[in-house]
Amino acid sequence: MEFSYRIIGNFCIFDLPKDIFLKNNVNKLKSTINEIIDQGYLNILLNLSNIPRIDGTGLGSLLNLQKFALYNEINIRLYGLQPYVAQMMFQTRLNKVFDICMPEEEFCEEALSDTLIVS
Repeated sequence: MEFSYRIIGNFCIFDLPKDIFLKNNVNKLKSTINEIIDQGYLNILLNLSNIPRIDGTGLGSLLNLQKFALYNEINIRLYGLQPYVAQMMFQTRLNKVFDICMPEEEFCEEALSDTLIVS
């Protein structure tokens, strides 16, 4: 599985593919995030714009990533939520757990227009 990420200032932005919430893919994402942490980046932005729907497994995977982030003292923000995904986040009140980045925020717009690194 390949996904891309880019580094803007002190942020690392991951463009997540549609099938990210399969177990092996989430483990690869965690492994890559560990490598990013080792490089000194403590702010992670997950771009979910390629994910039109999410189920309990996906929500559980996001919660697991948040737990991983808290344990490693890093910040994870979500960006580009599709309407159904946003609805699920609000219905389950996970919007209280995750920092959801709005498109109007300057670093989000800048980050989404920069060059890609494929992992």
